[in-house]
Amino acid sequence: RLQGDWSSDVCSSDLNAAEVESLYYAATCGSPLRESRATAAGYARLYAALLRRPDLEAVAARAAGGQLVGFAYGHGWRGAEQTDAWAVQLKDLLGGAADRLDGRFAVYLLAVHPWYRRAGLGRQLLSTLLSATKTGAWLITRDEPTAAMALYQREGWEPAGHGPDTPDARPGLVLIHS
Repeated sequence: RLQGDWSSDVCSSDLNAAEVESLYYAATCGSPLRESRATAAGYARLYAALLRRPDLEAVAARAAGGQLVGFAYGHGWRGAEQTDAWAVQLKDLLGGAADRLDGRFAVYLLAVHPWYRRAGLGRQLLSTLLSATKTGAWLITRDEPTAAMALYQREGWEPAGHGPDTPDARPGLVLIHS
């Protein structure tokens, strides 16, 4: 375990979908998340599809040997562009609060390899990702006491309401950061 031994100045073109899948699975297969390889593959497909977006922002951290140990990515959210079933469900569940998401940066995913947790890497990745936006941001996470939720609360994220369930059918909580 090399906690704290990483570099986070990697551009989005250096992050590929296979790495997203592998790291996401490593980060979420254990307790408390216990997510499946199929869920990790779904996030990899989503990342691959988002690579076509000109406003995609991604940051990654790598160990000295080049292994991906953490990443975060997202893009600007314009409600009128979002027509897929998940986005429609998000809008329906949030009601009027959905308007607060429009124009903000949507953080799609943040993952840190278990060996590199508790060293500030998640906070650094999130901070670096959000440093490019002046519009505020939003994300959805489990509405449970997880390490991610503790990070978001420490960093000033506030609940906007419940959105669609997470991939494992747990309640999803939408958080907003100004």
